[in-house]
Amino acid sequence: MADVGVTYTLTTPGPDIVFNQTTVPFNHRDQYYITEIRGLASPSLRTPFDPVPLGDGALIHDFWFGARHILIEGTILVQSTSIENSIVVIRNDMEDDLSDALESMIRADGTLVFTPQGESQRTITCRYEVGLEFTHTNNYHSLDFSFGLIAASSST
Repeated sequence: MADVGVTYTLTTPGPDIVFNQTTVPFNHRDQYYITEIRGLASPSLRTPFDPVPLGDGALIHDFWFGARHILIEGTILVQSTSIENSIVVIRNDMEDDLSDALESMIRADGTLVFTPQGESQRTITCRYEVGLEFTHTNNYHSLDFSFGLIAASSST
């Protein structure tokens, strides 16, 4: 279900972030591109068990679905200019917007909305869970990011 080629919109109490924006013209556009998503295929599992008292083995209890942990990796790619100083300024602004959006979801819900190809739209209510990290790549022309969201519901 993690279709990284479609548009994902993260709506937050702060700024909204659009990943993989596909509106035309999408060349020469500054973008947040998702390169990897984990956690959309299935929620975590809660698998309780206890040791057998005074014996070998375990007592296995009913299993349950847990929260859905969504990890997103991608890159900020500035294509609207080739002027080095301008790239840095735009990239820093985009970095700040992503950070502000995620931090606004610490005590309030956001939504991640996407439509897998050939399927109906999916909406996941979520919060910010795994800290945002940035790594410079491509000789400092792009900036990779990773962060995690958590959704209380096990379904999408």
